[in-house]
Amino acid sequence: MLLVLSATALLACENEWYVPLLAPPADSGPVLWMWVGAEDEAPPCIDGQPPKWEGWMPETPEGLPDTCDACECGPAACVLPSKVMTSGMICPGGGPSIALDAGAGWDGTCAALPSPVQPDDVASIVYEPPTLSPCTPSATPQPPPVPASFVRVCAGNTAQDPPGFIPCMESSREESCRNGLTRHEFFEELIDDRACAPCECGPPAGGRCVADVGLYGDSACSDRVNAAISLGLGEESCADVSSPLPLSAMRATLVEAEPGACSPGAPAVLGTLERREPHVVCSFPEI
Repeated sequence: MLLVLSATALLACENEWYVPLLAPPADSGPVLWMWVGAEDEAPPCIDGQPPKWEGWMPETPEGLPDTCDACECGPAACVLPSKVMTSGMICPGGGPSIALDAGAGWDGTCAALPSPVQPDDVASIVYEPPTLSPCTPSATPQPPPVPASFVRVCAGNTAQDPPGFIPCMESSREESCRNGLTRHEFFEELIDDRACAPCECGPPAGGRCVADVGLYGDSACSDRVNAAISLGLGEESCADVSSPLPLSAMRATLVEAEPGACSPGAPAVLGTLERREPHVVCSFPEI
């Protein structure tokens, strides 16, 4: 049998031609018109009708990106050593020891000790090396946006064909479409309670830090007791000391300070995207 379609029997939607609704099967619903695109570009329904449905059609219905935007890590700064250990024995030391501690966060300026250590109590000193500070991670990123298009569905009983809409019908076959029709699923609500895990940085590495730690016989750091000694990263050192002066203060400077770096982690997406009020419509094929 030869089927003849006149030009007036075709429906124009989005610059494409669709087969008109010719005798839909008994198990299909009423004729509908569907528009898909950006929400701020959605045209109204014809004849001032309110939309039958509005919602969102995810572009990736089965899954979403599971990682957030990349994190960044600040530099790992050089940190001065703040403590030395005295010993009454020559290197490598041993026996009773006394800790000279300027305290965490010390900036290296002259720090007088609470109680000077007398010369007879000091034969050697063990110096701690400089270290690298932890890297500061960037702020927690936002989860990747949900790739979804806005959907507006209007009733089909209009006086004219709404431009930009495609003809379709509601599925009533357990959310499937009969042969020849294209299935579209959308949701009236997408409840996004996802968040990104905080950014984290790995341990610091690289860099070059060299410190000079000076010990002094007076609280103003004028009379230096120990010889110049430079300590690099991981280079704990012991030096013998022979001086008539007590140990009364300490001061330190960074001779070299090249910061290290840390590897940023990839923050995972926490939470879920909840899809509510699903609808399935079936659109007609293009000619």
